[in-house]
Amino acid sequence: MSADGRFVVFTSAASNLVAGDTNGQTDVFVRDTVSGETSRVSVASDGSQANNGSNEASISANGRFVVFTSAASNLVAGDTNGQTDVFVRDTVSGETSRVSVASDGSQANRSSHQPSVSADGRLIAFVSDASNLAAGDTNSTYDVFVRNTGSGETSRVSVDSGGNQAGPGFGSYRPSMSADGRSVAFFSQWPFFVAGDTNGVQDVFLKDLISGEITRVSVASDGSQSEFEGSFNPSISADGRFVAFSSEAPNLVAADTNNKRDIFVRDVVAGQTTRVSVATDGTQSNNTSDDPSLSADGRIVAFRSRASNLVAGDTNGQYDVFVRDTVSGETSRVSVAFDGSQTTSQSDIASVSADGRFVTFSSPAPNLVAADTNNAKDVFIFDRGSG
Repeated sequence: MSADGRFVVFTSAASNLVAGDTNGQTDVFVRDTVSGETSRVSVASDGSQANNGSNEASISANGRFVVFTSAASNLVAGDTNGQTDVFVRDTVSGETSRVSVASDGSQANRSSHQPSVSADGRLIAFVSDASNLAAGDTNSTYDVFVRNTGSGETSRVSVDSGGNQAGPGFGSYRPSMSADGRSVAFFSQWPFFVAGDTNGVQDVFLKDLISGEITRVSVASDGSQSEFEGSFNPSISADGRFVAFSSEAPNLVAADTNNKRDIFVRDVVAGQTTRVSVATDGTQSNNTSDDPSLSADGRIVAFRSRASNLVAGDTNGQYDVFVRDTVSGETSRVSVAFDGSQTTSQSDIASVSADGRFVTFSSPAPNLVAADTNNAKDVFIFDRGSG
């Protein structure tokens, strides 16, 4: 969603959200929660609808730019690669352009996915297994790239501090771009991005786009690397100081004995790693937690969990969406109905606004709002300011 929670981006296969939706495909939409308007953004600059599905949407801080992936071949001229590409839609000018291209404009020779956009919409990170987006790409695996839409430059960022690429079969995934555009977090199993990486599992890394330095963030406060299990799915704060991620490693914090995937936050300035998928009293979760989303200042973390002991009265046996305030230490459940009753089905894909006030999530539950009779998964927004 946008920084203030006003604009919410989502994907849907519904044909009745906007007029003229006859393509029979999954499209990307933006909902203006103030005006109540829903618009389709996975369209060409002339308004033509996509001839294939669109997904994986992300929106800039002011809601102007929406990035997404699509297998459509008619969103821009000259799209003949037959691959899923990354696109950006300027909702003010109405222009749609392709992001997953080389600096000279050449289209990617393989697919591109998982876009993440800076606050101003200028820098867009994504993954691709294309070999022609940057010079010297010979590893035949997914790498993380950043496209500067201002300069037209595409660069590969999933390389070590000396610019060396990962080996074949060691892909990099799920980039999270900081709002200021300086840092990108991602995960990879490649053991030579940093010295001393001998755990043989997926780790979360942080790339400084200015200095070129890469650091590993899925480590304990004393710098010990994670043991036995990997770390995944990072979410980065606005300035790149805080990185949230999921991991089943038991040694990132003391007394982690639940043998479950947890959510952690790494303060890269203080060098401190904390576990946030815990109850308000500090009790560790009794089931899996994953897919964190971090507020701009790193204080608020939204995530989904199947644990039943993070809040009182959690008896639905479903994945719920929770919020952890890392300053107050309070953990609350936000995937609840207006009257506070719990859902009858699972909730996931949590996203928190920059100020931490709004949390969006998806759920097929019919009891979160009145008159939900479509028997489909919907997107909901929870206002933590009003409850």
